[in-house]
Amino acid sequence: MMVGKHNQFIGYKVYDAQRLMHRTLEVALKPHDLTPGQWNLLNQLDRAGALSQKALAERTRKEQATITRYLDTLERKGLVVRSRDEHDRRAHVITLTDQARTLLKQVESVAEDAADRLIDNISQEEIDTFLDVLDRLKANASVYIDSKTSRH
Repeated sequence: MMVGKHNQFIGYKVYDAQRLMHRTLEVALKPHDLTPGQWNLLNQLDRAGALSQKALAERTRKEQATITRYLDTLERKGLVVRSRDEHDRRAHVITLTDQARTLLKQVESVAEDAADRLIDNISQEEIDTFLDVLDRLKANASVYIDSKTSRH
């Protein structure tokens, strides 16, 4: 199968759309003094309960240094607490504060509104097709990466 120019364009379009979607969330969260990255960490902790910095990095697919910066800011804001892991003194366990839980409830409707705006004039069928195509693109990318990196 010959690769057409449009195939190279897909990656750019997905990247460009992702950046604009991220910017939409930035604008929505700004009045609450949160970034999308900080909000994501708070949501992960809200869903999973206390987690280590390493677990947060894995769940969010972020570098540990990035997680540390987010946590420093969130701790200064009184939204998370870091405490020593009782099973591993080298590690910290991160927990949400009551202030963070209250903030998450306030921000939930703002984030939902931003997400709803992103799908204005797009049918559910189109969304389902788009998500299916994205899943197949990811699967194809994984197969390609595995084929190129698993050789001895």
